Amino acid sequence: MTRREAAFDLAIVLGVITAAWALSRLWLYPALGIPGHAPLILRPISGFLVACWLVRRRGQSWSDLGLRRPGWLRGALGGVALYALLVSVSRWVVPVLAASLEVVPQPAFLSYIQGKLVPFLGWLAIAWLVGGFAEELLFRGFLLRRAAELCGGGVPGQVFGAVAQALLFGALHWYGGSFAFVHAGVFALQMALGYFAVGRNLWPLIAVHGIWNTRGLWSTYTS
Repeated sequence: MTRREAAFDLAIVLGVITAAWALSRLWLYPALGIPGHAPLILRPISGFLVACWLVRRRGQSWSDLGLRRPGWLRGALGGVALYALLVSVSRWVVPVLAASLEVVPQPAFLSYIQGKLVPFLGWLAIAWLVGGFAEELLFRGFLLRRAAELCGGGVPGQVFGAVAQALLFGALHWYGGSFAFVHAGVFALQMALGYFAVGRNLWPLIAVHGIWNTRGLWSTYTS
């Protein structure tokens, strides 16, 4: 893929995500009475759908970008190691980083699901379909690769792609405050490292992301 093609694809996806943000924040959420710190799930959904169109337009498939059967031993070991890294960094590194940047958590929108089974199950489905599946394909499968191709590939391109998608992933979680931005950005950077470590295969990342989201939702539901 040429740099021009990569730039075009990135511009289209980022434009659609921005339009989805404007639609949600300026019209849809106010019209429905949804608070401003609610997740803007239309953004990753719309970004994923247009990425699907662009992948097909380029004569590719998602298997070309990592959605293929993994080597099960490498995938399982890589997934376990990645999850352990996420837990460790979230517990010991992110709070220190957040404190040094003077960011403050804000009340979570999903606290309303506490003890409520139906909302919990609804958000659990979203956590896997949007968070686990669509976001991994969009951010690690599509955006990371296109950003790397924009820089000509190689190690410098991969580094740029990993950092760029992490910054965007963090920015898309800014609705939760500056702490959410830091936490999500660090999470996305680790997922990019995991993507490379398991041979650019997305299935272990989808599983880890889904389990990570499930853990957070379960903690909120049972608290």
